[in-house]
Amino acid sequence: YAFTVTNAGNVTLTNVTVTDPQATVVGGPLATLAVGASDSSTFTASYIVTQADIDKGSFLNTATVTAYDPNGAPVDDDDSETVTADQNPAIQLVKTSINATYTNAGDLITYAFTVSNAGNVTLTNVMVTDLAATVVGGPLPTLGVGAFNSTTFTATYAVVQADVDAGSFTNTATVTGYDPGGT
Repeated sequence: YAFTVTNAGNVTLTNVTVTDPQATVVGGPLATLAVGASDSSTFTASYIVTQADIDKGSFLNTATVTAYDPNGAPVDDDDSETVTADQNPAIQLVKTSINATYTNAGDLITYAFTVSNAGNVTLTNVMVTDLAATVVGGPLPTLGVGAFNSTTFTATYAVVQADVDAGSFTNTATVTGYDPGGT
């Protein structure tokens, strides 16, 4: 953050400081600030963004400038700034067949799934679906950024004669999860 402090009053101010309970402020204090004068080079601040800030979608921060009039009475003002998070939800699915082959109608093909959060926001209600196979497990209540899960979901498919006649069986599973906004 960069700050501009301005003396909008009619007396010289002393001991001008900027405070921010959430950010680390560097610079100051200014010994004096004349009537009508502004300073935009003394104070800066930084804040380390948290995962909660990204999940929330923005970070609201308020800083306060405090100075003293010639009688020693405090004069202050505050200002807020909202910084919007660049949310990029992404999820990945790897489906693996445990069986290398099948021989007869009625054989069961077993699948294992690994779901991964490849985005930068926490995902909720993560579920795997497969139109041909019966999926067991889930939903995962949450899947953190960079996290993966390979133990919750499995599926089975009963081979039919058409699969034996075709010599192979291919199907696709889908993973869904919801970003903090519910989409």
